Amino acid sequence: MPTTTDRSIDVTRRSGNDPITRWLLMVAGLVVLMILAGGFVRLSRAGLSIVEWDLVTGVVPPIGEAAWEQSFAEYQQTPEYQLVNQGMSLGEYQRIFYYEWAHRLIARIAGLLVIVPLFVFMRRGLLSWRSSLPYWGVAALFGIQGAIGWIMVASGLRDRPVVSHLRLTIHLMVAIALLGIVLWMALDRMRAARHEETGVPDERPGISPVWSWVLLGTVVVQLAYGGLVAGLKAGYLSNTWPLMFGRLVPEGLTAEEPIWLNLIEPLPSHWIHRWLAFVVAAVAIAMFVRVRRDRSISPTIRKATDWLVVVVTAQITLGIYTVLLGVPKWVALAHQGFGVAVFCIAVVIAHQTHTPSTVRVPAAASQGS
Repeated sequence: MPTTTDRSIDVTRRSGNDPITRWLLMVAGLVVLMILAGGFVRLSRAGLSIVEWDLVTGVVPPIGEAAWEQSFAEYQQTPEYQLVNQGMSLGEYQRIFYYEWAHRLIARIAGLLVIVPLFVFMRRGLLSWRSSLPYWGVAALFGIQGAIGWIMVASGLRDRPVVSHLRLTIHLMVAIALLGIVLWMALDRMRAARHEETGVPDERPGISPVWSWVLLGTVVVQLAYGGLVAGLKAGYLSNTWPLMFGRLVPEGLTAEEPIWLNLIEPLPSHWIHRWLAFVVAAVAIAMFVRVRRDRSISPTIRKATDWLVVVVTAQITLGIYTVLLGVPKWVALAHQGFGVAVFCIAVVIAHQTHTPSTVRVPAAASQGS
């Protein structure tokens, strides 16, 4: 007769065969890929290279010399070319064009990989119309994200060769929200499947959910400030650490009126983003210590807090090097990627502390209805 451990291993293996769970995890991976692709495009100053949004015909880049000349001529009318890239060659333009084109192509492919499987699941009876509604909500959020992306790009094609930092931050945070929702849904399904197959009550977390909400909320605010710093190009303001302009608290942090406006200005945004990282670290370390002192706490949470401390440490280190080295592309991109990883770990911890002791299997967990 198999032991409980053997049974749990077998159940985990079988639970991993759920196509909807695998699809949700794939969608989460696609969102991470799009966030990183967007960061690469921004750091390469390629985001304004395509001056229109053609959902269908934009899949194909310009073909032939005449088409490229036409596309380049349109770009030459933009503020970015006239104020930043004056004299750029056609070859240089093609390079940044392909960066942005690849970014948009990834978004289109991601949209198809969200919508098409949903139809397949419904046709196979894995999802009913009613049980599919949350998943169609995910698909709608993908569309909203794309629309916000174009609104963001359009803001840099008029008067100034920069996109609105507020729109860029909203674009990033919608992607973060989408990632969190999809990951949470996948975790729900995995726990529900294990509960259904074993009948064993879920592990009690052994830690207050307040910890997880404080952690997740702080990480989200820090990511939002990362978006502001990127949109304002505030990372270039100072290449020293921990001092800025020779001071721990630089002058001018509250120079704007009304006072709240300073929260979204370049200098204070950079300064807040620097030090809020250590608030995240303090919460992570406090949670780690709390978990290590109590052996009754869920093993999943114990592993997650171990990884949390490691990833937060790497994130802060990369952030410091990004500043000291003058925002090099690949270091800055790694910094962004580790920020997303911190968020994902925070979501896992939040899910573990908030899952009820008895999980009801979603209607679509097996045959759907």
